[in-house]
Amino acid sequence: MEEKQMREEFDTGLAKIRHEIKSRLVPHGFFGIVTCVDIEGVDHVPTGSTIAITVKGRTVERSFSRQDIEGCRLKVAGVVLLGIIAIVDELSK
Repeated sequence: MEEKQMREEFDTGLAKIRHEIKSRLVPHGFFGIVTCVDIEGVDHVPTGSTIAITVKGRTVERSFSRQDIEGCRLKVAGVVLLGIIAIVDELSK
């Protein structure tokens, strides 16, 4: 049961991050594809995730730790938010 709850917090954080990315792309007139690939650790429990954003044929990736992602389950902030801002800035150049 504890593993399921841990996975739920991780998945909730990823969903919030995806939403934040898409909401930051729209003001720039971008519509892209956001993909997340889990970084597998021991016992098939993800230790983080690599998030890739593809816009107009350009792809930018960033990796975040499990702790950072779970910290976004209520609100995207901190290192993850700074990473998202940097990605959007890079794509808008």
